[in-house]
Amino acid sequence: MTDVFDIMAIIQHLIGSSILTDDEFCIADINSDSFIDVIDIVNIVQIIINSRGEPASSAQFIRTDSGLSMTADGVVDAVQMTLSHGDDFSIELTDNALIAEYATKDNQTTLIIVVPESEELFVATGEYVIDEMIAANVNGSIPTSMPVSFSLSEAYPNPFNPSTSLDLTLYSDSDVSIMVYNVMGQMVNVLHDGNMSAGTHQITWNASDLASGMYIIKANVAGDVLSNKVMLVK
Repeated sequence: MTDVFDIMAIIQHLIGSSILTDDEFCIADINSDSFIDVIDIVNIVQIIINSRGEPASSAQFIRTDSGLSMTADGVVDAVQMTLSHGDDFSIELTDNALIAEYATKDNQTTLIIVVPESEELFVATGEYVIDEMIAANVNGSIPTSMPVSFSLSEAYPNPFNPSTSLDLTLYSDSDVSIMVYNVMGQMVNVLHDGNMSAGTHQITWNASDLASGMYIIKANVAGDVLSNKVMLVK
C-alpha cells in the first residue's frame, strides 16, 4: 500500500539524506521514466489524497523580509528548491504542509515541500541565492517565476561633483544595504544598511572627500543585487 512513508523515502533520496536501493528505486519510479523526481512524489500524492482542486498553470515565488512565499493560480502539489548561502544561513520550513524536509551540505540546501497549504514556504536568516526552483502538480512541472524585489534608477547627475542621487523602489518592507565601491572593489562608503519600508526612496551620495574617478553603487535587497556606475569629476 502506498502512503506518506513512500513519499518520505523519495524525499530523503532527492535531498541526499539517504539512497534508495535498486528495488526501491524501481518502485518509486511511478511514471517509469527511469528518473526519481518531484513528479513521482506528485503521482503518489494523487493516490493518497483526493483531488485538491484545479491544478495551477504557473507559480510565482516571492521573497519577503523573513523568507519566501508562493502564489499560484491553482493547486501546487510539490515544490523543490536548491539554495546557495553562507555559513550564517538558517532555515525553518512551513509546518502547513503534508511533508516539508530539507538537507544542507556545505553551503547548499535542498528542500522539498509536499502539499503546501499556505503561501509561506519558509523563513530564513542570512543571505541566499535560489539556484533551482521546481513546482509540480498532476500536470507535471509548471512554469515558475520570481519577480524582482526592487528596482534602482540611474544616478543623476552622472558625471557628478560632488553629489549624485538615485531612486530605490521596494515592493515590500526589506533589509537593504547600499554600498559604494571603487574600481578596485574596495568599499568607500555606506549609504544605507538596515530595514527600509516599501515604496520609493531617494538615495543621495556626497563624494566631496573622494578623488575623481569611477565608482560603483551597489544595492542589495534579500540577496538580489543591482548596481550603478557613476563618474566623479572634480
